[in-house]
Amino acid sequence: MKILIDARTFGTKPSGIGIYAYNFLCGILSDFEVILVTDLATSSEMQNLKKKDVRIIEYGKEVYRSSGVFDYFKFVRDILRQEQPELFWEPNILIPIKLSGFNGKSIITIHDMFPVTMPQYFGKKYSVYFKFMLKRTLKRTDLILYNSYETKKETEQYFPTAATVPSEVMYIIVPKIEYEGELRNDNYFLYVGNVEKRKGVDILIEAFDLYIQKGGTKNLIIAGKKREEDVDAALASLTTRYPDRVTYKGYVSDEEKTQLYACADTVLFQSRAEGFGICALEAMSFGKPVLASDLSIFQEIVGDTISYFPLAGGAQALCDAMLQEAKKPDLNSYETTMRQYFPETLVPRLVDLLKKIGKKN
Repeated sequence: MKILIDARTFGTKPSGIGIYAYNFLCGILSDFEVILVTDLATSSEMQNLKKKDVRIIEYGKEVYRSSGVFDYFKFVRDILRQEQPELFWEPNILIPIKLSGFNGKSIITIHDMFPVTMPQYFGKKYSVYFKFMLKRTLKRTDLILYNSYETKKETEQYFPTAATVPSEVMYIIVPKIEYEGELRNDNYFLYVGNVEKRKGVDILIEAFDLYIQKGGTKNLIIAGKKREEDVDAALASLTTRYPDRVTYKGYVSDEEKTQLYACADTVLFQSRAEGFGICALEAMSFGKPVLASDLSIFQEIVGDTISYFPLAGGAQALCDAMLQEAKKPDLNSYETTMRQYFPETLVPRLVDLLKKIGKKN
């Protein structure tokens, strides 16, 4: 059975959605003939797939949120018409054009409803675009994969049509990390993720300033892509005032991220909203204490295995929690929780599901 996947989300510098798609892709390679379509294929993930002789078709130029997306999807449509796979999987929610001439089934993954529930972080134009395009996409979709029950609930609340489409909650794969190096405590808090307000980085910046003023002794390392000018400016101010206490790493490779986790004291996730929260599970893979905002999605994914602070309390609440320190992890509980997201748990479910829907053509 042939499946074509839009791999644009992990073509260059993958974040959460890209890693979601890549990890599942690696799991299904032996069960399907896989073809990838992407704008560019420069990431380490793409290089790994090339070594495995996965067929990758490149558009040839990087695509952003603009009219360029429509031209890119016309390219994808042309490939679908030529290849006629049984399945087309769009891991990035939206299919903005009608895939006329393609006779197979279409699958989408919905990761969150943030352009609807938190439009202030996306801009009015994109929020309107998202609502309009998702309504159109749902009419063209044969199967919805959700990354959590919370995402499914919110999607069906705002888009009742989604409840009429066959669906499955397919959690994110978090491969078990076999780290052979030394696990240390180098006395720093670590945040890994996009540097933006939705991720609460502005809260973290203010909280760490308070933490230092109150005598806190740990340092702070932030790693991730910059996304918003005002948050960038606040981070630059913090690093200027405390050059020996705050380090911004930018977007880091998997190898550097692994080393940062291995040596962290506590890993922080102060998000205002999360579709899943994969980084919390990554931190747990290293047996590290985790301190997160009290979002219901974290409760769904990791329960009471980690420490929480009340998001409503803002920077002061985070600062207080940082001064108190996160609770010592129960490694057995960590292991039990993480096992739900290992490839051997999730991949067979997805393979069976894809084969079932593909045979219905």
